[in-house]
Amino acid sequence: MDVLDIVVAVGLVALLLRALVRRGPTPGPLLLALVFGALGLWRGLGPGPGWLLWLTVGLLAVTVGDFLFAARLWARMPRTDPGEVRAQLLADCRSDDGRQQLTLAVAPGGAVMMDGVWRDTLRRDAVMVTGGCPVCLVEEVTAELAGPHAKALAAYRRERAAGTNRLIVLSRRGSGWEAALEPVRGSARPFRPVGCPVHS
Repeated sequence: MDVLDIVVAVGLVALLLRALVRRGPTPGPLLLALVFGALGLWRGLGPGPGWLLWLTVGLLAVTVGDFLFAARLWARMPRTDPGEVRAQLLADCRSDDGRQQLTLAVAPGGAVMMDGVWRDTLRRDAVMVTGGCPVCLVEEVTAELAGPHAKALAAYRRERAAGTNRLIVLSRRGSGWEAALEPVRGSARPFRPVGCPVHS
């Protein structure tokens, strides 16, 4: 076994572990999986050790399954007008028996993720907004609930501009709302909506 086989084996194991731990394919790891998969097939079927073939098959199977699962979720995600989503979220958050906490984020593919906590219930929702910017939607809802000068909102805009995506966590505090930032789980690359003069 030469140096190339060791590099391929380490790459395959690292990519396989990443695919198992961090769900959701992103372009970089997907391309690396294809490159290392091709190298693994070449070395495993040819001059390299045969066990590389099993690592390669495992990586490619997990990668393809992950990609198909993500594509199925994306195809089934509801498409909604941003104004309707905004009005629904604000009405729900302002009602007495509404959400106690709301987590907002824009996924790398442009979906708006909305995790809500009621007194005894957690619900996860995601929508693709039509005819508008998902980042503007997240910022508008945050400004309406926590105020346009909330420190977390300013930090969210600053970090997005620097190339890092974040979750905005809005929590009910008495009659008002408080905003905080948390790191995303998965790719931290922010979505760049086409056609938005602010966020593109």
